[in-house]
Amino acid sequence: MTTDPAAAFDDLILALTEIRDGYINDRARWTEPVEIAEAYRYVGQVLSAASELFWEGDPDHPRFASIVSPARKLQGDNPDAIYHFARVRGDRSYHVRGRRDGQCYVSFTVHGAAGDGGMAGPLLGDVNDRDFLVDDDGRYQVTFSAQPHSGNWVELHPDAHSIVVRSYYESAVSAQNDPSVHVDIDIVAVDSPTIEPLTEAAIGARMAEGVAFLRQATLGQGIPGEPSPVPFVSNTPNDVAAPFSFRDSGLPVPGAADIFYSMGRWDLADDEALVMTGTLPPGPFANVMLWNVHMQTLDYRNLPTALNKAQIATDDDGRYQIVISARNPGVANWLCTDGHRRGTIFWRFLLPEIDPPKPECSVVKLADLA
Repeated sequence: MTTDPAAAFDDLILALTEIRDGYINDRARWTEPVEIAEAYRYVGQVLSAASELFWEGDPDHPRFASIVSPARKLQGDNPDAIYHFARVRGDRSYHVRGRRDGQCYVSFTVHGAAGDGGMAGPLLGDVNDRDFLVDDDGRYQVTFSAQPHSGNWVELHPDAHSIVVRSYYESAVSAQNDPSVHVDIDIVAVDSPTIEPLTEAAIGARMAEGVAFLRQATLGQGIPGEPSPVPFVSNTPNDVAAPFSFRDSGLPVPGAADIFYSMGRWDLADDEALVMTGTLPPGPFANVMLWNVHMQTLDYRNLPTALNKAQIATDDDGRYQIVISARNPGVANWLCTDGHRRGTIFWRFLLPEIDPPKPECSVVKLADLA
């Protein structure tokens, strides 16, 4: 990977041309005009992330950058969580200081570099707030280092490349829609060198990482609707797979080890609805949401496109019925497809006390639900 910023900038221009021709204008990927319009917006949002996460990523003097927001959606974002990312090195030590304030779950995952240039590679270590000490005011410090450290400590693998923080909230108002939600967190390199002026080699290397991420998040994505080998993905339209956890799978994946995932795709006519029924397992958090074909949540700021456990209405037996459709049939748990004929259904079940049961799915006529 180059350290020459001029070469990296030239590669950025080349990458954007490749993305225009091989992603945005690839008609094999898209079936609806809205998907093409969203492709342009998505590339801009990935560029924003490439700049903040990588061009500004300094392992010697790191900071936690917010990965997603209502204006920057990528990699399967989540309205009920605040995610942070910091570039690190495996030969340094870091103190992370934070405060629990309303979260139902906080976790740190350490990742190696992704071989394909993605944001986060194989999982090299993890810890959640059930496993570290927190004071009476909710404050904590976790040390990430190769050598053992007193207090809360996570071993830093020599190949460590990034730390991802997940702060989950199970509230009536989703965290990304609540202006009062703020994650108090910071990271400091214990043995960082003296701050020096930015060099061309340093920015060139960071730019190259950012361009690799840009390519992976666009050209590196599969064709929507093609079969997936991922264990928690259903390859049958209008269905989801049995929930699956990476905890003991041994797979080199960037997902959270504490979460069971279940995913599928909807493909519905305007007069159809997908009905999901089931029960939610006991646990601190669960939610379901709709993504477009670019792995972006739909417009949760203005439309009901996601539901967490606190928002899902259930009957006296604890069963839910969730309806996915273009129009509201007048049911309690409606997820709006926001003008999309097709897209992705994504479930998360966090630290469930039992294996989550698979949501049952069926397609009905929308008029039959009115």
